[in-house]
Amino acid sequence: MYTADKKFQSVKNSSEIYLKFPAILREKLKNGEIAFPPETKYCFSPERAFRCIEREPEDCREVDRRDFRSYAEQGKKKTRGQRIDTTDPAYYGVSLFRRREIVENKMRFPNPHKKMAEGFVVQEGGPQNTNEKTEHICWWLYSDADLSGFHVQ
Repeated sequence: MYTADKKFQSVKNSSEIYLKFPAILREKLKNGEIAFPPETKYCFSPERAFRCIEREPEDCREVDRRDFRSYAEQGKKKTRGQRIDTTDPAYYGVSLFRRREIVENKMRFPNPHKKMAEGFVVQEGGPQNTNEKTEHICWWLYSDADLSGFHVQ
């Protein structure tokens, strides 16, 4: 059976690719504790995406890696009062959406403590999985992913 992880390994030496991820994801992949979903894309065209980021009203700094940390990197175990499944690969990815309106609705915009980041999900930043029905993108970022294509709206 040809799985996404076999495809991932065939793209390049897997141990070399694992080194590109933040330590928390790298170790889970190396130990076989998690695997990317079969639909994961490793080679893809840039795709416009939107993400909610937490910012104070007067905070106008550029988007940076802190704005794109996964729940795992943040150490979150609960969200909206519910326990998060730390065995789900999405826990280690970053959540974005193809349409701005989805983020606005889910995150109850306007909100003085949240802002919208817009930019492009690119393969040089890491693999991604898009749910066509919900237009949700889970992007597993490399540690040194270039996020300069994103800006705060």
